[in-house]
Amino acid sequence: MAKESQSEDLPQFVQIRAGLLNRLAGRIGLSNPPTHRRFLRLLVLIMLTWLPLVLMSWNAGHLTGQTVKIPMFSDAEVNGRFLLALPLLDLSEAFLVIGLGVQVRQFLRSGIVSGKEREKFEATRARIEDFHDSTGAELVYFLASLAISILAHLYGPSNGTSYWGKHSTFLTPAGWWHMLVSLPILYFFLLRAVSLLLLWGWFLFRVSKLDLDLTPTHPDHAGGLGFLGWGIASFSPMVVGITIMVSVGFANEIYHRGESLSTLKYHLSIYVLLITLVLHAPVFAFGYKLATCRFEGLLDFGKLVAGHDRSFDEKWIRQPPSRNQDPLLGSFDPLSLAALGTTYEHIEEMRLVPIDKKAMFLIVLSAIVPLLPLIGTEIPLPEVMAKLAEFLF
Repeated sequence: MAKESQSEDLPQFVQIRAGLLNRLAGRIGLSNPPTHRRFLRLLVLIMLTWLPLVLMSWNAGHLTGQTVKIPMFSDAEVNGRFLLALPLLDLSEAFLVIGLGVQVRQFLRSGIVSGKEREKFEATRARIEDFHDSTGAELVYFLASLAISILAHLYGPSNGTSYWGKHSTFLTPAGWWHMLVSLPILYFFLLRAVSLLLLWGWFLFRVSKLDLDLTPTHPDHAGGLGFLGWGIASFSPMVVGITIMVSVGFANEIYHRGESLSTLKYHLSIYVLLITLVLHAPVFAFGYKLATCRFEGLLDFGKLVAGHDRSFDEKWIRQPPSRNQDPLLGSFDPLSLAALGTTYEHIEEMRLVPIDKKAMFLIVLSAIVPLLPLIGTEIPLPEVMAKLAEFLF
């Protein structure tokens, strides 16, 4: 019971679904909903963003057919964004907050942060939580989302193209709704997700400046910070949502604007590389701490191993066998010699950045899988899947 009580006192990173939007959603029972209401929340988002576009396009005769170059149901970008990417971004926030909370608590449970440093740690976390939950921050996200949406309509690739949202040079009712309601909601959730990554990066940077109790002999080869490496996997649902947005955008370029995958392949490669680097960037803040921990560990254990090796050498090598009363067979001395040598090698193999290969692989996979249908426009999907399976296994 004491352990459970202590565990409950340990902090989260930020609260799940906090802020003005979720307080408003709470009035209709859609903030922190149980499983059956979570799907209702997603349905409400789709009804606000996608369904009005369908109804307005149908009323204008732009849902299908040849009245415009890109009818509503032929627009992979708008359908993919609001039916797939937006629900995923909403779900990924809860998943991400849980994952980051586990890592925050592990700093305290493991003793890496203790004593007076715990107060500084909690103060940093509390400031970040206050910012994340503030009404001002959400207003900034909303205004930025609205501005980005308007700029995208004015200067985006659809400018000058006849599509369901613009007939001739004028926006249709669906186009106005898309610009002023649907896209701002999508960008709002995207900015909230990105802000969590930025806040997490700032938090880790501040924590890296504390006096951390790292252990060079820790089996995770990262001084005890290995959990930060595998914790990056909690960003994978967010990566899938963002990649769907990228993929359907490229799909429109290919199907409606004459681009080919061969001209976009470099963009896709840069995207996968960039998102992997960005997500791993925060843990590089601990590079100096881990390098210092490794160096001091090698010095301390080097001294210990040197003294032990000299004693072993004097007892079993330099001393005449006639004067040694202990038989070598069955002695624990060689075992201790080997164990200390292994420990020293363990410290030598310590990583300077807490990166987990499996978590990195999951992030890369999350950035590639939503692109497979797009890649299938140039390469047969069975061939793509065979190459991916060969790469994986």
